[in-house]
Amino acid sequence: MIARSRVPWAERLTFRPLSVLSMATVWVLLWGSVSPMVIVSGLLLGYVVGIVLPLPPVFWKGHLRPVGILRLIGHLVYDLAVSSIRVFLLAFHRKVDLRAGIVRIDLITDNDLYQVQVAEMISLVPGTVVVEVVRNPRRLYLHAIQLHGDDPIGRVQKMAVGVESRVVRAFGSRREIEDFNAALHHHPAPDALDLEVEP
Repeated sequence: MIARSRVPWAERLTFRPLSVLSMATVWVLLWGSVSPMVIVSGLLLGYVVGIVLPLPPVFWKGHLRPVGILRLIGHLVYDLAVSSIRVFLLAFHRKVDLRAGIVRIDLITDNDLYQVQVAEMISLVPGTVVVEVVRNPRRLYLHAIQLHGDDPIGRVQKMAVGVESRVVRAFGSRREIEDFNAALHHHPAPDALDLEVEP
């Protein structure tokens, strides 16, 4: 049995421009046409979907931190480049020894938004993909290839904690960053203390 949404009707009927515009943009892209009829139908569809299937509110107490965002983007571009080269070389290697596996990642932060951002950023990098997201306790399960060398699971866990660290430093409040730094010392990921602890 599907649970009914508990969002009051007065709140459901509220016009949410960002949500409606987002859905209308996706609608226009799916149709591949920017005609007035497609735009109007996309806006109407976005509004109706918001009424029938309301999304739960996302609570975010953080701030946009330009330096943190630049670091996050820079690391993502670097990870994309390095991982793409590794996967490319792996595709043309004569003898392939993937040693793939599922790695559990225990997250430090307890925030839906950060968990989704971390999962998306990890999945963007070739060679790793999030196969399961657990909300309580905050946990990700990653499928990773090339689990070679000394402590490959620890290496993947450290990479994921590094991504989480950059996400918190890009979008977190001062308090969230301080809590993250304090919790980092008690995190079960091997060598977690090797990560930078920044203000």
